[in-house]
Amino acid sequence: MLRNSLKGGGRTVQCKKDLRDQLKADLVRWYDGERPRSGDEPERYVVCAGLVVLEHMKSAFPLQQDDYLTQGNQVKTSGAMIGRILSRYGETRTYAKEGARTTRRTRVAAEALVEALNAYGCIGDMLPEERSEVIDDLQGWLADRATEYFERKRIEVDVEPEQPMPDIIGDILRAAHERNLAGAIAQYLVGAKLALRYPDTEIENHSYTTADEQLGRPGDFLVGDSVFHVAVTPMPPLFEKCQKNVRDGYRVILLAQRTRLEAAKQMGEQANLQNRLDVSSIEQFVGRNISEMGEFTRWGIQHELRNLLEMYNSRVEAVETNKAIMVEIPTNL
Repeated sequence: MLRNSLKGGGRTVQCKKDLRDQLKADLVRWYDGERPRSGDEPERYVVCAGLVVLEHMKSAFPLQQDDYLTQGNQVKTSGAMIGRILSRYGETRTYAKEGARTTRRTRVAAEALVEALNAYGCIGDMLPEERSEVIDDLQGWLADRATEYFERKRIEVDVEPEQPMPDIIGDILRAAHERNLAGAIAQYLVGAKLALRYPDTEIENHSYTTADEQLGRPGDFLVGDSVFHVAVTPMPPLFEKCQKNVRDGYRVILLAQRTRLEAAKQMGEQANLQNRLDVSSIEQFVGRNISEMGEFTRWGIQHELRNLLEMYNSRVEAVETNKAIMVEIPTNL
């Protein structure tokens, strides 16, 4: 490991570069050493431990236990602290509500990283701004791991079987909104519902980002002579498509999120599509049908909801590279 002073002309620049490269390599080795199994990502507490240890290293080096541990032997961290650090790198989603403070393994991971960092005596010779620059690079690498976590994480929703089905679908869409995935998830929910309802009919399945025009299709789905458009928040260009659908002889069904339903109906009237455009909510369209297929029994509805989510995940996995669009199937289904 590098232990040379950072003083001395051109050698200073090279030494700083060497130091940064070696610190990054040690950080990666530390991170990889926390993997539970080969190929599996470490738990979130590892990223939290790394971010916090590096944050404390800005003002203290070499790090002593009092610098990063509380009197109760917990790592000096919090959800707010982790949030502030990650926000500096553009990641504003909640990564760890308590900053992994109460997880015993956080301390073990932190101590291992501190031992590796303290071996670099030349860090103590750096000017504060130089040290911050090096730490910023290391924290940026960890922030990228946090972002990757969100990209891997499936949508999670608590399901109570007693809830009306449209409300459960609404909960899924709300969770999707928090991840900026509502449009894609709405489309795949409708596609999964149609595939379950009409098992003998091929329901097209394309990546959400593929435009209708690229595929030469009149809308998101075509069943019989009916075109389905799925739009969480309908905009004027969509109604131009609907007008063309009507001219081409299709029946047109527009599915919007429940909170935008009245606005969608008004926009349809403004486009002179009254009596030609069937506007319904995504929640009602998907949820009511699941209740019907479940024959309105508790067990049947739970069974059909699970079938819906399994069909949904299957369709997403077939055409999407972003697996964060998938939904974690609740254990009570």
